[in-house]
Amino acid sequence: MNEINKIRALTNNVKAILHLPIHSSFLLLAVLTLSLSSLLSLSFLIPHSVLAQNQSQLQKQGEEQPNIHGSNIYQTQTIVLGKNNKNLVILIPNEGHEDPIGTKKDLRVINQPYIPQNAVVNVGTTVVWFNADAGHHHTITLVDNNTKNTVYNSGIFDNFNASKPFTFNNVGTFAYSGPSYDKMWPNYKMNGTVTVVNQPLTTTFNSTTAATSSSTGTGVPNNNNNIDTITTLMVPSKLLDKTISELKSQGFTIDNQYPFRSLRGAGSQSGGDPQQVLLVLTSSGKNLNQLTSALTQIAAALPYK
Repeated sequence: MNEINKIRALTNNVKAILHLPIHSSFLLLAVLTLSLSSLLSLSFLIPHSVLAQNQSQLQKQGEEQPNIHGSNIYQTQTIVLGKNNKNLVILIPNEGHEDPIGTKKDLRVINQPYIPQNAVVNVGTTVVWFNADAGHHHTITLVDNNTKNTVYNSGIFDNFNASKPFTFNNVGTFAYSGPSYDKMWPNYKMNGTVTVVNQPLTTTFNSTTAATSSSTGTGVPNNNNNIDTITTLMVPSKLLDKTISELKSQGFTIDNQYPFRSLRGAGSQSGGDPQQVLLVLTSSGKNLNQLTSALTQIAAALPYK
């Protein structure tokens, strides 16, 4: 408080000096010089804890901003939904079951076992896991990190099918996981998290302006805050236009997209095209069964093996 009072006093002195006649300019210059010197010395007296607190607050605000951009999902393995998003479909991508330490031909296509691997959602959000991992079945077990209790077990669901839904009615952090069911990696588990918050902000759509992430809709920003479901889909670049057309015919809107190179490169046909695109899809007014049925038709036609 002493530093703040000194700053206030210096400010008042400057205000008073500004009302002096011109012949007092020398005095003005002298006082301003002393004031500047005092302010500079005071700047070094601001506690580091205050600066750290401000930085922490800014970081927290940034983390709470809704963000469904494909570029962000790829780079941070995280999606942040807003209060208007009621459903999230988490994608198990093709080759998502592969252990990251595998050989090149056995690598994942994308850099995470689930898309998104981590999700921040609002209280009341319903989540399903959609299995687009060709030729592999999966299970999901969800654990409340606070109580360590298992709150959900999906049972086995085959490729191109969705798990049973689960609605998150309490805030907290939940860890979900499933075995890869790959005989090469019997001890490897695919892990992710869902963090549930009281999200005060609303997600807007088709707002990505980054050069690597663009809208493929009508070109007109869609600020319809009634969008209730978010999902993703990984698509080979060569089939992008065809797949987008099919998605639109099924009622999806392509909010944004992010192109990336497969981790396998051209190392395996089962990974598809070495150039891939991550699509972020939105939908409104359709239930999860309708949406996952549409995804089943589209994902099953992709050239993943």
